[in-house]
Amino acid sequence: MLTGGEEYHDLVTLVREKGRKNGGRPSIRFEDRVFSYAELDRESDRIANGLAAAGIGPGDRVAALLFNTPEFPLLWFGLAKRRAILVPLNTGLKGEILRYELADCAPKGLVVDRRLWEPYAGVRESVGIGLEWCVPRGPDLPAALPGSVRGFESVSRDGPAPVLPSPAPSDPAAILYTSGTTGPPKGAVIPHEQMLRTAHEIGRRSRLESDSVLFSALPLFHCNAQEMTALTALIHDCTAAFEERFHASTYWETAARFEATHVSLLISMINVLYKQPARPTDRTHRVRTALTAGTTRGIWKEFEARFGLTVVELYGMTECGCTTLMNPPGAIRLGSIGTPLGFVEAQVVDDDDRPVPDGSRGELIVRPRAPSTMFQGYLGKETQTKEAWRNGWFHTGDYVTRDDDGYYYFVDRKKDVIRRRGENLAPYDVESALNRHPAVFESVVVGVPSPLGEEDVKAFVQLKPEATISPEELFRFAVEQLPFFMVPRYLEFVDEIPKTANQKSQRYLLRGRTGGVQYDREALGIGTRRP
Repeated sequence: MLTGGEEYHDLVTLVREKGRKNGGRPSIRFEDRVFSYAELDRESDRIANGLAAAGIGPGDRVAALLFNTPEFPLLWFGLAKRRAILVPLNTGLKGEILRYELADCAPKGLVVDRRLWEPYAGVRESVGIGLEWCVPRGPDLPAALPGSVRGFESVSRDGPAPVLPSPAPSDPAAILYTSGTTGPPKGAVIPHEQMLRTAHEIGRRSRLESDSVLFSALPLFHCNAQEMTALTALIHDCTAAFEERFHASTYWETAARFEATHVSLLISMINVLYKQPARPTDRTHRVRTALTAGTTRGIWKEFEARFGLTVVELYGMTECGCTTLMNPPGAIRLGSIGTPLGFVEAQVVDDDDRPVPDGSRGELIVRPRAPSTMFQGYLGKETQTKEAWRNGWFHTGDYVTRDDDGYYYFVDRKKDVIRRRGENLAPYDVESALNRHPAVFESVVVGVPSPLGEEDVKAFVQLKPEATISPEELFRFAVEQLPFFMVPRYLEFVDEIPKTANQKSQRYLLRGRTGGVQYDREALGIGTRRP
C-alpha cells in the first residue's frame, strides 16, 4: 500500500528527506537515465555547488530552454538549494516572443539545450544574459558556440551543497509563463508551497500504490508535468517517468516500457490517441488511470474501454495549481471536472461577482484556504494581477456550472464566448458538433466581426488524413446538428490547427489568419431560412 504522502512545504526539504527515506528506489526516469531518490539529492547538490561557484544565490533567476531531459530536474532542485528561481521557457519559442520573455524575467543565467541554440542565438545579443550554459544533446549540433558559453556538465561539482536555510513556503520556486493563447504571456510567480500542496492533493485523489509509476509526455516547462507527475510521485514515494516528446503512434508502447500506471493527457492528446488505428498494444500496458482535462463526453466511455483505464477529469491553471478541481476516487461523474481540492475554495458568479444558482452558467472564481497555495502575482504586472484578483478571489476567466452535489462542469473560456444576434454561444458546443462528423479530425471556432454588429461564427476545420468533404456537406451537417444561432457562417479548411507546446489551440492566431480560402454559408444558400 501507499506509504508516502507526508506534507512538505519547500522543494529542498522534500528532496533531502525523500533521499534519506527511499535511498536506491527510482525517483525520476528518462529514456536514457534513471535517478534513485538518493542520486537525485546528491546530483542536485553537485549542481547547487556549481551554481554557487558561478555566483547564483537567493532570489536570482535562471531561465531554462530544455526538453524533458535529465538536466531539467537537476537544475530545478539545484536552484532550489540555492534559494534561486527557475524560469522554464516554452521550447517552441523563438523571435520576438522569446526575446520578450527573457527580457521580462531578466535572468542572471540561462541553461539551453544545444538543439535550441539557433532560436536563442537570434535574440541573444538583445537580452544580454551574463551566464550561459549549454546542454550538448542531439545529433544535429550547430557550429562552435561562443567562447563565453560553458557546457552544463561544468556546473556539476563534488561535495554537499553549501548550507543555506531551507526556502520559506512563500519563497518563489519558479516563474511560469502562461501559454499565451490570447495575447502576450505573463510570468506567474509560483511559491514552493503551491507546487507541493497541489501535488500532495493530486496524489490523494489518484489511487496511488507503492509501485505506481506516473508517466508524462507533457513538457517539464509546464506546471502539469512538474506538479502532476514529478512532485506527486516524489511526495508519495512513487516513480515519475518522462518521454521527451509526445508520440501518438508509440505512446502506449512507451507507457508499457516505463511500466506506467498513471498518465497525464490533454484533450488534444486524447483525441489523437482515440483516432489512432486500433492496435494490439492498446491494452498491453499497466496504465489504469488517466488524469485528463477536457475529455469529450461522446468518447469518454469508449476511450476507457478501448485502453483499459479510468479517466479522472480535472481542472487547473498555472496561477492556481495545475489541478484545482478533480473528480474524487470512487465518485467520478461523466463530464465533470470534479470538486475543489482541499487547499482551495470555489464559487460560480455572474459579471458582478454575485453567486449564481446551481445549474446556471457563471465564471469560476477561486481563493486559497491556506497561505501561499496560489501564485503570488504576475511578474512586473501589478495592473494585471489586480485585475485577476478582484474582491478577494482569483478570476479564472472560465465559464462553468455546478450541480446540486457540488460537482463542477466546464463550459468554455469566458473571453472566447461569441456574441451573435443577441445570443451568447460557447465555441465548445459548436466544435463538439463539428467533430462528430466522421471526416473531421479537429475544429476550432472563433468569433469574427459581423457587418450586422456583434459577431459571426467561423469554423477552422482540420480533416482526418485522406478524408474529403465539401464545404456544402459540412455546412448542412452543422445545420442538422446545431441550433440556428450556432451554425457557422464561415468555414475554412486548414492543414493543421496551431497549438502551443502544451497542445492548447491558439485561437488568437486563427482569429488573425489571412489568405486562406473561406466559404460563406449564406452565399452558398445553405440554412439561410431561420426556423
